[in-house]
Amino acid sequence: MRRLVDLSVLVENSASEPMEIRVERLDHINGAKHFCAEVATRNAAKSDDRRLEPEDFPNGAFITLDTVTLPTHMGTHIDAPIHYGSDCAGSPARSVDELPLEWFFSDGVRLDLRHKQPQDFISIADIKTALDATKHQLKPLDIVLVWTGTDKLWGKREYFSHAPGMSREATEWLVEQGIKVIGIDTYGFDRPFVTMLEDFWRTGDRSYLWPAHFYGREREYIQIERLVNLEQLPDTGFQVACFPLRVKGLDASWVRAVGIVNG
Repeated sequence: MRRLVDLSVLVENSASEPMEIRVERLDHINGAKHFCAEVATRNAAKSDDRRLEPEDFPNGAFITLDTVTLPTHMGTHIDAPIHYGSDCAGSPARSVDELPLEWFFSDGVRLDLRHKQPQDFISIADIKTALDATKHQLKPLDIVLVWTGTDKLWGKREYFSHAPGMSREATEWLVEQGIKVIGIDTYGFDRPFVTMLEDFWRTGDRSYLWPAHFYGREREYIQIERLVNLEQLPDTGFQVACFPLRVKGLDASWVRAVGIVNG
């Protein structure tokens, strides 16, 4: 029997999210008034005296319309190459709508990195050791999910600041194996913002600033940030679906990431 595992956080205003979602709803009653007024305006412009009244709908109620203001990097989302920089490997970096669908539905492998401490880099050695434990042989277009356990802090302020992050070297190694999509259950793919900034201010070394993100200017790859429920997946033997919305020019897109476990 096939089992579906929801890997996406609920998009909501939260102590874990410095960004904000705003929703304005045109409700059933006001929607009826608004739509009828629009019909009257259009008909008047055509010298058409036909009318529609709210009472013509059941209980005077029409259908709702929500207007959502939502940053592309809020909730579980993918980062497109154009997010990392304007160019990738010497060519214009691609936006979400330009990416192949095949990247976002493929076999998955879960790497257990729960032993990594907050603020730690996840290294090549960490990735290789976790991969060896799965006995999985990576192949191009596998979707790699990095399991740190940080999603258990979701809803708390610590979620934003208490997490390990991918190193440039570990990211590069996975991409060199033909991996295009790498997901993680933390706020961001790199180490927390405050950690990167403190290390930069302490040393003056700019390589501490978003090293995994900036690697995406050299080779094309995609991050999924803010996954959840990775403990419900096996190490291997599942698929991941994480299709982005097809909105022209976006630097990122919200996804409903799902693990598909067969058997």
